[in-house]
Amino acid sequence: MSALLAQSSMYPTAISSMSNSRLLRAYLIEAKYEFLHMLRAPAFAIPFLVLPAVVYLFFGVLIAGSAKDAPAHVADYLFSGFAVLGVLGPALFGSSVGLAIERDAGLLRLKRALPAPPGAYLIAKMLVAMAFAAIAAGSVLVAAVIAGKIDLSASQLLMMSLVFVAGTIPLSSIGLFIGTHTSGSAAPGFANLAYFPMLYLSGLFVPLPKVLQHWTVIWPSFHIDQLALAAAGLRQFRFIDPQLAAGVLLLTTLLFGGLALRRLQRSG
Repeated sequence: MSALLAQSSMYPTAISSMSNSRLLRAYLIEAKYEFLHMLRAPAFAIPFLVLPAVVYLFFGVLIAGSAKDAPAHVADYLFSGFAVLGVLGPALFGSSVGLAIERDAGLLRLKRALPAPPGAYLIAKMLVAMAFAAIAAGSVLVAAVIAGKIDLSASQLLMMSLVFVAGTIPLSSIGLFIGTHTSGSAAPGFANLAYFPMLYLSGLFVPLPKVLQHWTVIWPSFHIDQLALAAAGLRQFRFIDPQLAAGVLLLTTLLFGGLALRRLQRSG
């Protein structure tokens, strides 16, 4: 390990001389093996990739779909909410728990001594979270189309899907913040402290009591849902301006992502 650390000072010069194609290939290789690593963890892959579609079919189709006198476009609203559910899990847990465990094992110190591009590790984490989120949201989309409960065109579904995948970025920044500030054993607990409030207190599925409605704006999941509804042109369930929602998500990314990077730079 000491020999590797002694040689690490030579790597920035070598990396800076790499061609753009080789640099891109290095980032993609890091993301590839991170994706395979997460895919080979059944405890992570199965719940977050399969469960959202199953829950949507049960609650969003069987129960809500059988309700009489439901408001117009309520099925589209529920689809958006359950798709955000599919995005939440991979983004928060995929970015936090694995990072915390690898920090405890000293893997990040080892990676500093390897000739890898700066930030490749964190970028790979975020790209893998986006990939898993896209698969999870896509499973909800397939279930919704097969069930025939939504009244959205292909272009509307495409725009909403882009919002869901992009919404992974601010959620992943929160996960990275958790992973860089907690231990491997504590990270799942802290991730749950962020996951469940964002799931139930952001009004994704059911109307909240009036005392809680004003607090939905503090949850990133609410803003992702609002952006997705705006992208589909659904005005009935929109409560804030889409530009405000985008601004909150950008601020969330910069704040938590910046704090995570600062922590890694200081203590690894």
